[in-house]
Parts: sequence; structure tokens; C-alpha cells
Amino acid sequence: MPAAKPSKRPFFSPLNQRRIANFRANRRGWWSFVLFMILFVLSLFAEFIANDRPIVVRFDGAYYFPVLKAYPETTFGGDFETTADYRDPYLRKLIDEKGGWMLWPPVHFSYSTHN
Repeated sequence: MPAAKPSKRPFFSPLNQRRIANFRANRRGWWSFVLFMILFVLSLFAEFIANDRPIVVRFDGAYYFPVLKAYPETTFGGDFETTADYRDPYLRKLIDEKGGWMLWPPVHFSYSTHN
């Protein structure tokens, strides 16, 4: 006798399916939920949208990712062991002189950036 096939169980129970259908019928609630989820997903990438550090730096034949790791200024030919300030004209000049470039986020400021 062949083994009986297990019946396919729905992902949601019929009660939960009805609850979801009722929620989707409420247009204002549904579109508010969709908008909230879009904003939530965008907030996950906030560091790549607004930051005072470049996303990628190409310097002296190597790639650096300042958004993910803090590099000292000496990495780019500067004088100090402190974290590099990429908005500083001196550091920008050092990077440009070696044929480097920086890819910035759309908004060049972070929450703690001073004018």
C-alpha cells in the first residue's frame, strides 16, 4: 500500500486569512501600512543616504569603505592618527593628488555634523 501524501497546509489559517482580508479592505489602514513599511526599509539604509563620510574612497590603488570602518588620517597621507575628516579641504587635496576619488551619499551630513 502506498504511503498517503500529506495534505498541503495553507501558510495562514482560514481565520488569519479572513483577518488579513478584512485589514486589506480598510484602504486607509492598508496604505498606511504600506507607506510605513517603505519608510522602514529606507531607514535601514540611512547610513548610505545621509552621512558625513564617503561610501567608497579610492586612494593609491586601494578601495576604502569609511561608512563601514573608521580610518585614521595617516592612511591617506595626513599627519594625525585621529579619524579622518573627509570634508577637510587638506584631506581632499591629499586624496586628489594621488589620483583618488570619493563616492559620497546623496546627503553629505550626518546627525552630528556641525556647520
